[in-house]
Amino acid sequence: MKTPFKFLLLCTPLLFKSCAVGPDYCAPENFVGETWVSPSEETAVTMETPLSQWWEVFEDPLLTKYLALACEYNYDVLTATSNIFQARAMRQVAASSFYPQIGADVNATKTYFSKNGPVFAIGPSTGSNPGTISSNTGLSFAAQIPQIQNLFNALFDFTWEIDLFGKTRRSVEAADAVIGSAIENRNDVLITVMAEIARNYMELRSFQKRTVLIEENVILLEKKSALIHRQYETGYVSLLDRETIDAELATERAKLPDIQAQIYRNIYILSTLVGSQPEALLEELLPSQPLPKVPAHVAVGLKSDLLRRRPDVRRAERDLAEATANIGVAVASFFPSITLIGDGGLQSLALSKLFSWNSRTWAYGGDILTPVFQGGRLRGNWKAECARADAALHTYRQTVLNALEEAESTLIAYTQSLKTGNERLRATEHYGEVVNLSQARNRNGLVSLLSLLDAERQFNSAQQSQLDSEIATLLNLVALYKALGGSCSETCLIDPQNP
Repeated sequence: MKTPFKFLLLCTPLLFKSCAVGPDYCAPENFVGETWVSPSEETAVTMETPLSQWWEVFEDPLLTKYLALACEYNYDVLTATSNIFQARAMRQVAASSFYPQIGADVNATKTYFSKNGPVFAIGPSTGSNPGTISSNTGLSFAAQIPQIQNLFNALFDFTWEIDLFGKTRRSVEAADAVIGSAIENRNDVLITVMAEIARNYMELRSFQKRTVLIEENVILLEKKSALIHRQYETGYVSLLDRETIDAELATERAKLPDIQAQIYRNIYILSTLVGSQPEALLEELLPSQPLPKVPAHVAVGLKSDLLRRRPDVRRAERDLAEATANIGVAVASFFPSITLIGDGGLQSLALSKLFSWNSRTWAYGGDILTPVFQGGRLRGNWKAECARADAALHTYRQTVLNALEEAESTLIAYTQSLKTGNERLRATEHYGEVVNLSQARNRNGLVSLLSLLDAERQFNSAQQSQLDSEIATLLNLVALYKALGGSCSETCLIDPQNP
């Protein structure tokens, strides 16, 4: 029994002298400058490292609560997390080829042999003399073989394919890259879900505020309509004036149902994004709350750090690593595969003697399988993996360009929306002063009530325009944080270095 172990011991050095064929992976270099192309003279934008928990700048407890719920209960995030566990399990499957495969088999059979077959009942039980020659086989009836035979086995089998050319190592390398890609995909999904929650939450608050402004405008139009109706009755204005103000009033009232539908739609979306029924957050979100404030300073970091923070770029890089490793797997298929085989255990015709020393049996050996002619299959597979790696490289480079373009675009959109918001804020302040002056002049009889109502409506319109700028700035800020990709330490994200 010592002989098989000596044989395995002699073959073991092959494992340490083997090499991994195919290209060794090297991550592509990217030469990205540290400064942003987009104008960033705004003092609100700094080059400090972006916040990990970027939503905290809005100082909104409900928004923070929903983002935490999404980390735990959003089904897209949970699906992506399950894909990570699947990738880890498949890596374990790939790595199992490093080790011997040992199986145990315990079986028993009862066989009835044909009298006209190669094995049949002979000897005294058939009445034949021991020296008689069988007409079927030409063999002498010298041995007695029962026609009905029992056989009991308790065996272990052993196979071990030596990874001489690195096929298994390349497969494990590819599996590690798949795990990294799955992790980054989950991070990307999570950031997308977070941005979607923030966007819908801010739209909800903007619709609630717009509802208040439109209702105020409706009240102003109703006052103006009542005034013009009295003037029409006295002949001071024409029918055209009366119909015009009634049309304006109806138009303004028509905006409210659509906005109400948008409010409910945003609440339903937020509920599903946190993994709940659409109506789950109605009671909590229907009461109107103010819009989150735009932070005084937004840290965007250095442009050169962008690619390190973006999960989609990191995922594309891991996909490239997987494709490169699979080239090695394809190349290794051209070389011989060496497998050590062996089995041993107990075998007996009688169950009572199965566990006796004389029932032992064993065998060992080796197998070298070399591809000779495959009809171009191996070469075609190698070409396919090379083309796949080229495609992965192109995808990676395009992902890098898309990341740079998205970050630059959202940065310029945010900084310019700040400027627009500042101008509209000044316009609103001026219209507010116009209202104050008109009220004072109206009290002194210098301005008519109709002129005062028009001034108040202009102020209301300016407030709605300012609201448009505020929500645009907030949405651009959310898009900017999403484009920046967060950081590896972001809450709920999985760190590829410590999965």
